[in-house]
Amino acid sequence: MKKYISILLLLSTVFFTYAHKYQANQGDGATGLLGEKTRLGINFNPLLSWSRTPGIEADNKGVRMGFQFGLQFDYYFAKNYGLTTGLYFDYLGTNVNYTLGLPDTGSAGIEAKYTDYLHKYTSQYIELPIGIKLRTNEFKRITVYGELGVSTMVLVSARGTLINDFDGVKKDQVKVYNTRVNVFDMAASGGAGIEYNIAGKTSIVAGLVYKYAFLNHIKDDKFKNSIPATLSTASDPIYLNYLALRVGVLF
Repeated sequence: MKKYISILLLLSTVFFTYAHKYQANQGDGATGLLGEKTRLGINFNPLLSWSRTPGIEADNKGVRMGFQFGLQFDYYFAKNYGLTTGLYFDYLGTNVNYTLGLPDTGSAGIEAKYTDYLHKYTSQYIELPIGIKLRTNEFKRITVYGELGVSTMVLVSARGTLINDFDGVKKDQVKVYNTRVNVFDMAASGGAGIEYNIAGKTSIVAGLVYKYAFLNHIKDDKFKNSIPATLSTASDPIYLNYLALRVGVLF
């Protein structure tokens, strides 16, 4: 994980240094780093993540704090309409409680016995979003924007603290990359916010971004194999969503 963070930090530092020098040379007449139709930016976004659990055996247990940072690229094919994309590093987490047990056969004197299994997952992704961005005309230095799109995410690392795991043993910060957590994820995304112009084409950005996952966060086949046959099968899907506060600078 440290390697990927270092690479993104290096890219962000080089980009920010170049952008600052470019803006200083151009003054208030600047047209953007790559021309009038493009905007490049850097974002650091604190976020809250949680699991959507539509099944009956898995339940989300609260939200987890995380963060996202990376580079943003906007290309406008018209004055107020364009494409937005970027490259981000995501640090996400989720708490999932499984209620599993021996099935109730309905026989007299036999009751189903259920046990809770709490799993706390922490996952790091490289995210590539793409979407449509709409913005208003600038008024008193403020531009309001909205965006809709999709994101593709590739898992970099994943660990889990498994309290009362399926074998009855607590496991603290074990690696679950490519064993219980899927390598790929996709999500629908939507967001809105404001851009406040401070000089030339440089703006401070603040807004909200919501991601609604499509793919199961947990690997069904590997996950089922870890559950004793005497227990009901934990096949409920888990979808990892998040809400981020976007904070950044556009050039």
